[in-house]
Amino acid sequence: MTAASQSAQLQIQDLWKVFGPDGAKIVQSPEFATASKSEILENTGCAVAIRSASFEVYAGEIFVLMGLSGSGKSTVVRCLLRLIEPTAGSILLDGEDITQYTQAQLVDMRRRKTAMVFQQFGLLPHRNVLENIAFGLEVRGIPKEERFDTARVALEQVGLNGWEDSYPFELSGGMQQRVGIARALAVDPEILLMDEPFSGLDPLIRREMQDELVVLQEQLHKTIVFITHDLDEALKLGSRIAIMRDGEIIQTGKPEEIVTKPADSYVSEFVRDVSRSDVLTAADIMHEPLAEIYEWQGPGAALHALDNVEAHFGFIVGPGRELKGVISRAAVAQLRRDGVTSLREAELDEPATVGPDTPVNDLLTLAASQRPAIAVVGDQNNLLGVIRKEALLSSMVQGDKALDEARGVPGGRGQGEAD
Repeated sequence: MTAASQSAQLQIQDLWKVFGPDGAKIVQSPEFATASKSEILENTGCAVAIRSASFEVYAGEIFVLMGLSGSGKSTVVRCLLRLIEPTAGSILLDGEDITQYTQAQLVDMRRRKTAMVFQQFGLLPHRNVLENIAFGLEVRGIPKEERFDTARVALEQVGLNGWEDSYPFELSGGMQQRVGIARALAVDPEILLMDEPFSGLDPLIRREMQDELVVLQEQLHKTIVFITHDLDEALKLGSRIAIMRDGEIIQTGKPEEIVTKPADSYVSEFVRDVSRSDVLTAADIMHEPLAEIYEWQGPGAALHALDNVEAHFGFIVGPGRELKGVISRAAVAQLRRDGVTSLREAELDEPATVGPDTPVNDLLTLAASQRPAIAVVGDQNNLLGVIRKEALLSSMVQGDKALDEARGVPGGRGQGEAD
């Protein structure tokens, strides 16, 4: 999954949608400020679908809106395109409030800036695969040869080479959904809206489509708003997740925040059966090494650094914290006895290394090895942090305090890295 650039491309501010007569009065009335949906419906005949929803979607992230049926999530995504007109609030796309758009501006936005992938595919049965993918470009008035060339690129992106002359009825459900995704990608939208696109598929095909979306996102870095009622799907795909209930957003956060720090009992119940190890990554449980020693230092300085923190071994780094290896206290002591003046001359042990996004579940085999530590490194093999076995074990069970203590953050002193 691509990390968000932290610039808000889409901003939803105090969004309301009330179906029924005088919906605007419901929004403005103090009388209904704390009333439930059922109370408002009983007293006014109006149905509150979205209630003061606010969130931001960052450029390049998959933002997941998740909730049970009737929570308002699909209404939100339709308001984003003004397929349903909001009752109140603002929707800022690249700083422009689309609730103020004229009809001509709205049509242009739908054609050029956004694309939608629906649950029911929405393919044209009388057109073949290539023609279906090129349909949005045809609506734009793109010449036939150019739009077909673009469609073929999108076809390849979703893995349907060789199927361009087939018709929808000849395709499986997963293949039809790939065509729907390719059609959306062909118009090169700034924002891709996906309304429960995989919920009608068999479980195995659904997982395959989720995996393919992750791969596509790593390549294309699109801004995606993804709607689902499935928590596992949300945790797998979402850079961040917003959980909705009765039209309100209850909590927004990264997957690990949703699981480890639920905002209320409703969210707690939602995530009750989710293992922390399913959402935590190496970056979530790593800590600073107790002993970090520069390769140009001598054994005496290294022993001093190890003694200060009572560590049995230290991490040797070069310029830019480039990881060179690890060395035990006993090995450093021997180097001093041998008269070695720089750790550059030392034979270093090689630690197990992982990237910061490595899932905790993938660390278990490494933790069982006899190598002295798991080092978390960046793209340039720069040392970001280390993982102690006790922190890894603590991450497998509920309890932030236990995890914090295992990591050595305030609240509990961590043990030496060789423990």
